Amino acid sequence: MSTNKSLRAQVLDLAVNEELTIPVTLYGYTTIRSYASELGFAANRKYKTSRNKEARTYTITRIL
Repeated sequence: MSTNKSLRAQVLDLAVNEELTIPVTLYGYTTIRSYASELGFAANRKYKTSRNKEARTYTITRIL
């Protein structure tokens, strides 16, 4: 995750099928899910979220 851009800017910069992986220490999973949902609604896009328990990361994927 780039520290030069906000999470919002990084999510909005995603192309279709592109992913953004975020360390678990930065945000809670429900925060990531709701953020992706609200931002997707506002920008007329769809995002999918997942978590990797072994790597302790969250992933946001733009699907539309």
